[in-house]
Amino acid sequence: MTAQELLDAIEKRFRLKVALEGAVAEVHFERKLRIASREGWLTSYESHDVDGMHDFTVVTLSGISIRVEVKTIRNGPKPHVELQKTRAAKADPSSRYYDRNHFDVVAVCVGRFTADWSQFRYTLVRELPSHRHHSNKLQVMHSIPEGTGTEPRWFSRFQDIIDAYTI
Repeated sequence: MTAQELLDAIEKRFRLKVALEGAVAEVHFERKLRIASREGWLTSYESHDVDGMHDFTVVTLSGISIRVEVKTIRNGPKPHVELQKTRAAKADPSSRYYDRNHFDVVAVCVGRFTADWSQFRYTLVRELPSHRHHSNKLQVMHSIPEGTGTEPRWFSRFQDIIDAYTI
């Protein structure tokens, strides 16, 4: 298979393309964590490639563990993110929605919107709205506004979300 045939195969398969974009986002986010650890404003981090688990655990200088889920923005005229799992259990359709306590921070790669796949926006799960039918689950779609003073708050720097989480 040639490189062009592989790229064509990816382009023709929506789910494969989305999975690949998700992997690219996770690689870029891990680069940020590696730099943060090297620069000394993060104690450690761990990547998780396990079904049903958040993507990363980050340990702050004060020893607080923060669970991070990495997502990519959806296509559209304005940035927004979809927070739900790929599939639901047959016995429980609400299992597709994330529990409010599944992770603490959402790191959203906005590369599809800005063409810079190292650029992220971050928010605290505790500030996100609940699903309208399941109060213990997260709402599925979330706009990512520009600027400050929004609810929920969205941050452009990972250091800022760490500060907001620990307050």
